[in-house]
Amino acid sequence: MEKRKVTRRTGEVKAKCSKMGQKGANTLDVPCFAVVQLGAEWGEMEPPPFEIMPTSPDSVQKPLVFSGEFRPLLDQKKRLTIPARWRPQGRFEELFIIKSLSRLCLVAMPQEVLEAMGEKAAAQASTVEDHQVFKDQFFASAAICPVDSQGRTVLTDELAHFAGIEKELVLAGSGSKFDIWNPDAWHRHQQVVAPKYATILKSLGL
Repeated sequence: MEKRKVTRRTGEVKAKCSKMGQKGANTLDVPCFAVVQLGAEWGEMEPPPFEIMPTSPDSVQKPLVFSGEFRPLLDQKKRLTIPARWRPQGRFEELFIIKSLSRLCLVAMPQEVLEAMGEKAAAQASTVEDHQVFKDQFFASAAICPVDSQGRTVLTDELAHFAGIEKELVLAGSGSKFDIWNPDAWHRHQQVVAPKYATILKSLGL
């Protein structure tokens, strides 16, 4: 008798699950079903839940975009405070700072951007030797700058001297990275690149 009840109720559950479009109805564990139901009152049986985990856009970490211009000051310990909007939820605990030899400023970036630039250099290098020369110089010259819980990092004397920074500075967003400038040097740079920038804007209809 109990076996017939289990078989009948199992069939009902499978039918309900089938109407819901659940593939799992065909794999219902009958012995397990029987153990759960024996000794209980036979009432309306709800089909077992088949949960589908939602896919949230927020679950995929988006790359950081450094945009805008900020003018913080170095404190007495030569610490630089990174803008809060550039470090959402403490996204990074360290920065890598490179000297830009052509522009005489500093370029700061997260680790993943540093690694991506190394890979890009490999694709552009004409020879394996050229790529190795770049890697040796690029990664060796990258200063590792830890970022504390308040978003501060220390600008070493060597880096500050190279960029001509004493107290005032400019942080200029550059997409996947950002530049650290002496204010006067930043102003001169903007004047030099202004005509080219205006031409590109015009081509974009802006």
